[in-house]
Amino acid sequence: MLDDNENSRDYRVRLFFKQKPEVSKAAILDKMDVRSPGFAPRDGKRDSDRLDFRHPNFVTNIGGKSVGATWSIRDEEIEYPGDLTPYLPALEQSWLWDDAEGPVGDSEHQLVVLDQTAANMRPLERLAMMQLLVASVVETHPCEAIYWEATEQFLHPKKFLEGLKEFAAKPWKAPGAFNVRVSRVIGYGERRDDDSRDMLVDSLGLGILGWPDFQCHFRGLDWKEIQQIIYEKALEVFEKGPKIQDGQAFPGINASQVWKCRYEEAILGPPRKVIDIDPGIPYCAGLRYAVTAGVYVK
Repeated sequence: MLDDNENSRDYRVRLFFKQKPEVSKAAILDKMDVRSPGFAPRDGKRDSDRLDFRHPNFVTNIGGKSVGATWSIRDEEIEYPGDLTPYLPALEQSWLWDDAEGPVGDSEHQLVVLDQTAANMRPLERLAMMQLLVASVVETHPCEAIYWEATEQFLHPKKFLEGLKEFAAKPWKAPGAFNVRVSRVIGYGERRDDDSRDMLVDSLGLGILGWPDFQCHFRGLDWKEIQQIIYEKALEVFEKGPKIQDGQAFPGINASQVWKCRYEEAILGPPRKVIDIDPGIPYCAGLRYAVTAGVYVK
């Protein structure tokens, strides 16, 4: 049994549809019977309207009580169909699907797949169970787009299913498992000049599973190289666990660079602990640059 974690958050994935789908609970369970034997409806009925599920293998400790992890599917209307404004940040960071705007804009309904009281599951088991349930719903109820809310990216349904099959032995490599975002920082504090135009690259998807994400706030470096570094560091955590210690150093883009890590609060939301990668002078940016270089930045 795993320990309680008071900082847990539900893991959500949203499936977008043009029209309201007629959800078949039995069809979803038929798929899950193959993918994860033991997955069952909480009410014991395969044909009821209650879309809540459990699995006997996953029990957590919350408040000193044994509580089973649960999964739910909810039917919701999209509040403003055709309005992409709420999704623009995710659309910009959806590296695996360049043309998601059309299907997302055409959708009016959504099925929300989420887990509850599941935060204390082992990270890879939690991720895999969500992937299997989403795949089962998508196969039985074809949708226009998948919004992997936990990693803030849109996925093409067909590509998601293909990727999940391809990386069955390594679910962290499947589409949606984690994302590496790239953002431009234009000004901080009272500064709004060219010297304050920095970039931030961070990972998203490890924090919700209980592991630290990564971030690097920098200037004067190729963001694609930083994105690749953070991608590789995130993969290391999935494959080996978080081994990096506070203050640990590792080579940068070239062997002459020594970059240090430290644990911090994330600069860009959602709120979470991250391993901050400091590329050192002259590449470090923001308030960290002020401390390192002795420059006052308000």
